[in-house]
Amino acid sequence: MEDSNAQRQRYRVVVRGRLSERLGSAFGELELERRAGQTVLSGSGDRERLDAVLDRLHELGLEVVSVNAEY
Repeated sequence: MEDSNAQRQRYRVVVRGRLSERLGSAFGELELERRAGQTVLSGSGDRERLDAVLDRLHELGLEVVSVNAEY
């Protein structure tokens, strides 16, 4: 059996545009850093959690600029 901590990773997703406070609240489990013209969402989790975040961004019509993960 695999150790569940071994599957956890830190990830960082950059989206185009600055998310409002209201829209950012849809990602309450993530840290948000608003920059000129983009927002960086970062947090920890497994691949399923990252996929859920990416799905939510897609559903909201937000453009993902980059995704980086550290294992």
